[in-house]
Amino acid sequence: MKWMLVIALFGSTPVKTGLLFNSLDECLVAEEAARGEYIRAWNAWHEWARKNPEKASYPNSRSFQDSRIGLNHQGTCIPHAERGKGGE
Repeated sequence: MKWMLVIALFGSTPVKTGLLFNSLDECLVAEEAARGEYIRAWNAWHEWARKNPEKASYPNSRSFQDSRIGLNHQGTCIPHAERGKGGE
């Protein structure tokens, strides 16, 4: 069985990534990597914003950046059947 990584934007709108994996474990590792990238990007922005509150409109801009960078997104792995193989 193949597995596809799907990201739920703002926790509700599913977006297919097109990323397919041979096992659930591989897919979950990719989801963790994506989450790590969101956190890395947010931490970089947050450090800059704390040092530059006037330019960043910090702390008022924090909730916008949470959404923009992806902290409000959820990843999940779903079973994926290739076209023509079981169920179309």
